[in-house]
Amino acid sequence: MADESMGDSDDVFDVSEIEEITGGGSDAPVFNSDGDRFPASAGIRATKYDFTNPIILSNADLEKLKEKSERFVYYLAGHLSMFLSTEFDLQLEGLSADLYKNFTSGVKAPACVSLFKLQELNGVCLLDVNSHLAVTVVDRLLGGKGSTMPEERGLTDIENALVDDFNTLIIEEWCRQWDEYMELHPTLIGRESSGRFLQTSPPDAMVLTLKMEASFGDVSGPIRIATPFYTIEPLVHKALEAEASQQSEGKAKAARWHESYDDITVSMSAEWDAFQMTVRDLFNLETGDVIEMPTRLLSDTHLRIAGKTCFKGEIGKEGERVAFRVSETFVDANNLTGKTHE
Repeated sequence: MADESMGDSDDVFDVSEIEEITGGGSDAPVFNSDGDRFPASAGIRATKYDFTNPIILSNADLEKLKEKSERFVYYLAGHLSMFLSTEFDLQLEGLSADLYKNFTSGVKAPACVSLFKLQELNGVCLLDVNSHLAVTVVDRLLGGKGSTMPEERGLTDIENALVDDFNTLIIEEWCRQWDEYMELHPTLIGRESSGRFLQTSPPDAMVLTLKMEASFGDVSGPIRIATPFYTIEPLVHKALEAEASQQSEGKAKAARWHESYDDITVSMSAEWDAFQMTVRDLFNLETGDVIEMPTRLLSDTHLRIAGKTCFKGEIGKEGERVAFRVSETFVDANNLTGKTHE
């Protein structure tokens, strides 16, 4: 009798209907709270959601981090141009949160993947450089023009050692963008030539992937940095909190500016606190003498405005011009302009 009652009921789903509903994907039907099915013309689609790995970052948060990444890419392009002594173009392709297994499946063999660890944080991060790009970097570092079209192959041990210097520069610049929240000390801990052997994180772990498109000479290719979310989470939260705080302060008290200020000129100079010298050595200096100075001075440059030390930062080259990047603001800068510089 139970079978007859079930058979006579119109509300019982058959197997095909159950498979249609649970199959997922963009063609699965979508129902409202009353049980009515949305028509296909409504344009509403169902997507899978992994509750074991919730996406904590909203699209708005990703956009804020993307703005920060754009500044990182801008400065990195300048540093790599100086390192290779040639124009190195770098463009931000995107910043996204995805599963670790999706990142590793996107690694093309033969690959040039560097594993690095941040001493202050847990987890292992990945830097994936296109193999064509890596071989061209090696050619440039060995005195070539960097304009060859290399074959698709793995790197030798000597070539890997040269590329490590290139990769270290990228990783250090990536860490430098977080200096205002935490000073990071990266260490290269290994290399891989295939994504199949990467097991630095669980397959279903969320990673934040930064993708750039690099080109110099006649070679171009992607550069990707993948950071497990459990590794970068403390930095992300601090960055988003700082962004929210700045926006609230900006709304509370907007900076006043008058058009009459636009044409006022002020004298500016950059200086270093280099070293000490005896009076004898000072008087013995002659035209043509070379004074050796430590390279750390480049990142310890003081900018003086109207005779006051206002900013500290790093001096470098941007195209054909000398550039200065501000990393710290002194009290004199606030007193000089009457507002805080960020």
